[in-house]
Amino acid sequence: MIKKFLKSHSIHRRIVPSLDVFMLFRPTLFFSVWVMICIGMYIASILNNNSKMNILDYDIYTIILFLGVSLVCGSTFILNQISDIKSDKINKKVFLLNEIISPEKALSISKVTNIIGFLIVLFIDYLVVLPLLFIFIVWGIMYNNERFNWKGDPWLGFFANLVCGYLLILCGMIYNRFNLDFYILFINSIKYITPFIFAYASIVLLANIPDKDGDEAINKRTLTVVFGANNTVILATLLCLSSLLMGLYIEEPLSSTASLTSIPFFLFAMFRGEAKDIIRAIRYPIFLLNFYVLTIYPLLIFPILIFYYVSKYYYWHRFSIHYPTLLVDND
Repeated sequence: MIKKFLKSHSIHRRIVPSLDVFMLFRPTLFFSVWVMICIGMYIASILNNNSKMNILDYDIYTIILFLGVSLVCGSTFILNQISDIKSDKINKKVFLLNEIISPEKALSISKVTNIIGFLIVLFIDYLVVLPLLFIFIVWGIMYNNERFNWKGDPWLGFFANLVCGYLLILCGMIYNRFNLDFYILFINSIKYITPFIFAYASIVLLANIPDKDGDEAINKRTLTVVFGANNTVILATLLCLSSLLMGLYIEEPLSSTASLTSIPFFLFAMFRGEAKDIIRAIRYPIFLLNFYVLTIYPLLIFPILIFYYVSKYYYWHRFSIHYPTLLVDND
């Protein structure tokens, strides 16, 4: 009875429009943002010789920091949707802009939330503002602005995403630095960051494959468009393998475990190469990395579950689709 009410009752159709603005921020992308910040905090704790498991300390300042970074990143996700209107229509993506929210309104929302996000982070830790500012410059301006259009270049687009992945880790490292000397923070962290960047890069590469048709139609030159889906999958698999080998070499358990358990999905995508294999190789490694990070920061489970089920509720009652989901066709 409860399940039928949650799935089919007409009241939900009247509720979900109130979530349109929230969903404009693409909250499911925050799963990747938050995990990278947590990885940065984890690396800083290693450098401080204070790494722990199952950290349950409640810190309101950390929550506010995550909110501020999420707002800034969310503002760039809105800009990305505005610039991707044509390709998203071709790829038949669920699209809020034009149909529900005008691009003009979306741009205003992006500007306001961007300012609020920076002010929040400035209040918590002014040093975190610097990498966050570069995230906005790279993702918000260089990547999406028509004048620079980095996403239209195969190498610049890939570079932009890698840089922002590093900067998100840096946000967590700086916030969790304690009294660590900045030279030690930046130099000694390189070997720990590298395997995570390899893993992040492998997902970035695969994420372009489902959008290949739409990107080709608007002459957007991603690495997948230039080199083909098969070569992209091979490169992504090699990056995941590199993450594993690097993690094992430096005896870092988080990256090595996450990469080891992710490799089978990359191998399926490489040898069989069906669309469902590509989707699994994108979704499951992100899930696995979040799962392992929860062994260090278990309180992260609460925002993940809230955002996951709110998004699921919204997409079902607004567009009648099951998203987000770990299930893929024929699972």
